[in-house]
Amino acid sequence: MEKFLNSKLIEAKKEVERLEDRRSESLGNSINYIENEIQIQRLYAQIEAYEIALDEAKK
Repeated sequence: MEKFLNSKLIEAKKEVERLEDRRSESLGNSINYIENEIQIQRLYAQIEAYEIALDEAKK
């Protein structure tokens, strides 16, 4: 279980980095910018959930 959670956590963090890098690019219009920001916030929530689950799995 810990291995699975760690891999998902790493994957989510990499995706956040990728999306944050897109902030510096021209996203074309405000809709694309908003979608990008929503995806980042969703991933932050996933990361937090994975970290909580990982802490619980270690107990």
